[in-house]
Amino acid sequence: MKNIFRSLFGGKKTEKQKAVAFVDYEHWYISLSKLHKQKPLIKPWFEKLSNEYKLEEVYFFGDFAGTSLKEEVPRIREVTNFIIETGSNSPHRKKDFTDFILLDRIYQTAMNRHDIDVYIIFSGDGHFSSVAQFLRTKLKKTVGIYGIKDAFSQQLKNTATWTKELPGDDEKLRGYYSAILNNIDHLRSGNKNGKTVYPTFRATVSAVTKHYRLPYKEVRAALSDMVENGYISQKEIVTEGKSLRILDIDWKKATRDGIWDKK
Repeated sequence: MKNIFRSLFGGKKTEKQKAVAFVDYEHWYISLSKLHKQKPLIKPWFEKLSNEYKLEEVYFFGDFAGTSLKEEVPRIREVTNFIIETGSNSPHRKKDFTDFILLDRIYQTAMNRHDIDVYIIFSGDGHFSSVAQFLRTKLKKTVGIYGIKDAFSQQLKNTATWTKELPGDDEKLRGYYSAILNNIDHLRSGNKNGKTVYPTFRATVSAVTKHYRLPYKEVRAALSDMVENGYISQKEIVTEGKSLRILDIDWKKATRDGIWDKK
């Protein structure tokens, strides 16, 4: 009877594992910006983890008060209020101070939250190898580690249950977003030979491909992705007696989601 009931209505629903995440935001923000010319996509990262795990707490660590990270606080608050300020009065060894505070919070959580199944650490620093090893071997926890490509310690990777490098293949198209927006912003800042130049889909792909020396197919795919995600729409206008289908940018949405930051 039980087998018949399960076949009709399904067995016991598998509950998500409880997880807690610790983010070294200086590593994420600075490494991604310098090495890959991108800004962190905080909400998509958070939503992906939320789909996979029951996120109990998410902590962000960094020197937010006296650096460019200060402008990132509103974006972080969209996913968590656990923002840990790690700035010190000393201009030296600030990064080590952040690591110390982050490590302390991990150990405190391990001591007090025995119900946590998964520990997620976002850092590429090899300093976290010991705590990752401790969580895996001594406490038998799953340890997942995110790091930025080309700034990710191999020693740290070796201690994890699983690792994820950003930007990954699924984020590759987003790397072209800024180039596309820069091109369109350039057009709206002036005209050419006394004529207003409107951004069209095909012309934008060609201009970005040529100027930045990028693959045509990938730029086209990135622009299509931006349209699909609501950053760009297309509208019909009439200019010089002709109908033209142009690109219309939602600059507020692009800025809010961190894909546009005009300097």
